[in-house]
Amino acid sequence: MSDDAHFTNLIQRVRAGEEDAVRELVRDYEPFIRRSIQIRLRDPRLRRVFDSMDICQSVLASFCVRATLGQYELSEPNQLPKLLHAMARNKLAHEVQKLRAVK
Repeated sequence: MSDDAHFTNLIQRVRAGEEDAVRELVRDYEPFIRRSIQIRLRDPRLRRVFDSMDICQSVLASFCVRATLGQYELSEPNQLPKLLHAMARNKLAHEVQKLRAVK
């Protein structure tokens, strides 16, 4: 199966809510998302408050829910990392804003 066909199949299976597909998605993209978050957590004060795994899990959960609802049209494999990177950046920024608002 070509990479494009595999990607299309994976996304269709995630949309269908298949647990195996979700596990595969997590296995394949979790390291990428965590690195994306860790790069943004340069400030030691933020590292004490936020864990890259927590943000990563939130990103993956949001993606899976929204994909199941048909909110994403991903036709090429390179679109998913870009989307997940943007989601991670936005989730972290939102969490930092919430933290600063509390203070």
